[in-house]
Amino acid sequence: MTEETRQPGAVARADRRAALAEVSTQLAPTLGPEAARRVRAFENGALYVDSTMSGALLAWLIDAVLLYAVAVTVAILYGTGSFDPDRAVGAVVIGISLIVVLPFVYGWAFRNGRALGGVLTGTQVVRMKDGTPIGFAKAGWAMLIRTVFLPFLFWAAIDGVGQVRVSIDRTATARLHDSGITRLP
Repeated sequence: MTEETRQPGAVARADRRAALAEVSTQLAPTLGPEAARRVRAFENGALYVDSTMSGALLAWLIDAVLLYAVAVTVAILYGTGSFDPDRAVGAVVIGISLIVVLPFVYGWAFRNGRALGGVLTGTQVVRMKDGTPIGFAKAGWAMLIRTVFLPFLFWAAIDGVGQVRVSIDRTATARLHDSGITRLP
């Protein structure tokens, strides 16, 4: 008995990989070979172009650096401007609190998955299930995970375990949709 006959999902995954390879070949003249290699499918079968690892990394770093810079700046301003005898402790508490609170506010402000990092790199964070924007309810959590747990997130992205959201290349995905091939066969 082969591995594929023991695992019913394995055949479906193999068929899905073959269909993606065929679609990528068809799209190479339209998207270019590099973007065509990054064509993926959401869980519902709709196609998208995955962002490059460097694009996703840069977007996440821009957002993380921005949020950490604001938290540290506010903490320093409090520490240097306060007359409280325990101002150092207060500054640390404020800095740590802001590192947790600011990602929620920042994520909610950019609930369409296009925070400053995404805008500058041409990427967008969407749901892996169907490619829709992450929305208000999940945006704060998504930004907290992206900024505070950044190293763990990259490990998970490289390993591909339990993906709920994915970063897409908006320009290449728009070209893919313009080609008329939008779903797996």
